[in-house]
Amino acid sequence: MAEKQQFGPIAICTHVFESVNFDVYFNHLYCAAHWGREYDLVFVGKSGLNAATARNRIIERCFEKKCSHALFLDGDHFVPIETLSYLLDTADQAMVSGLINKRGESYQQVCFLVKQVDGVDQYFQVELPLDGQVHEVSVCPFGCTLINLEKLKKLKKPYFRDTCDAVDDKGVPVNIRSDVNLCKAFIDIGEQIWVDTRVLVGHRGIPGTIYPQSAKLFHKLKGIETDITKLSEGQVGMYYTVGVREDE
Repeated sequence: MAEKQQFGPIAICTHVFESVNFDVYFNHLYCAAHWGREYDLVFVGKSGLNAATARNRIIERCFEKKCSHALFLDGDHFVPIETLSYLLDTADQAMVSGLINKRGESYQQVCFLVKQVDGVDQYFQVELPLDGQVHEVSVCPFGCTLINLEKLKKLKKPYFRDTCDAVDDKGVPVNIRSDVNLCKAFIDIGEQIWVDTRVLVGHRGIPGTIYPQSAKLFHKLKGIETDITKLSEGQVGMYYTVGVREDE
């Protein structure tokens, strides 16, 4: 574990397209007030733009302020107060993230392993145990992510870039987001990407705030809601089945 006095200023970075939710904003303020007692903090934010452009400008500002690390926090993510101290336990690595689930679809974890299939990189979603350990992945979430800026300097600019140079199995171009490409760039130079399952992040969504602890429940409730719709259309789903009456 690295000593706290070894760190330079730590940048708290946020990019939003329009605005930050008030509850999330208050959560971030509360955490920053606590972190500021132990660490030298710098606050960097951008609104609008596209994500890759905004992140590159944020990183430029971090370098100007001679920061050692940048903690990226999304404007719809609730983080625990221990987030920064926990992530700094892995501060000597290129990138470490808290554990985040999607706020829709199947509410799955945003963690992937990359494996080659027929010479092509394929992304496989993984389900990490909530065991309080740090796990190596190929792609980590980016809504609560600590980047080691000295290691970032090893990469070619722009550090964040969206690409569309791959195709799916139907020949349709696939957009690869800038955070995914950053993970790949680090791995290509021999660095590692990590997820710390002590940092369980809330992802604010329409049905509520999705935490890793509650994601499976939300998935089940969504399935029940879907089945109710099926019942209204005369169908039967997996949660509601037709009862069989025994003959008298």
